[in-house]
Amino acid sequence: MLDRRGSAGRDESVQPQGAQGGRRDVNKYETTFILEPGLDEGRVNNEIDRVSGWIKELGGEVLEVQRWGKRRLSYEIHRKRDGIYTLLLYQGPGVVVKEIERRLRLNESVMRILTVMHVPPELTQPQVDPELASAAEEAADE
Repeated sequence: MLDRRGSAGRDESVQPQGAQGGRRDVNKYETTFILEPGLDEGRVNNEIDRVSGWIKELGGEVLEVQRWGKRRLSYEIHRKRDGIYTLLLYQGPGVVVKEIERRLRLNESVMRILTVMHVPPELTQPQVDPELASAAEEAADE
């Protein structure tokens, strides 16, 4: 019989593809998670260290940890109005993201998770052709 993990009760850990000799595509990701507001500082640090350890264990590398602290939620989650926000910037193969999210969902201290691919700011800025910019300025001056 299958349990809610989709396996027959086995906790099958995921290995990074590079460890199996296959192709290893490394991307940057941002994972933001919200912890229960009642956790003390030591417990919050333990949770963040645990997630960072999972990333390293799965073949990824933690690039930055941003602790945003306790903030007001935009809507209630589990009858709570506040949560402790943390953002992790890391790189690794896609399998790392899937496994980190799975483990976070099983953690009762985690209220919400969001992971997105990290897009460097220079890629989000519009690229303007210098010739077009000067032509537009000249047209505006007339």
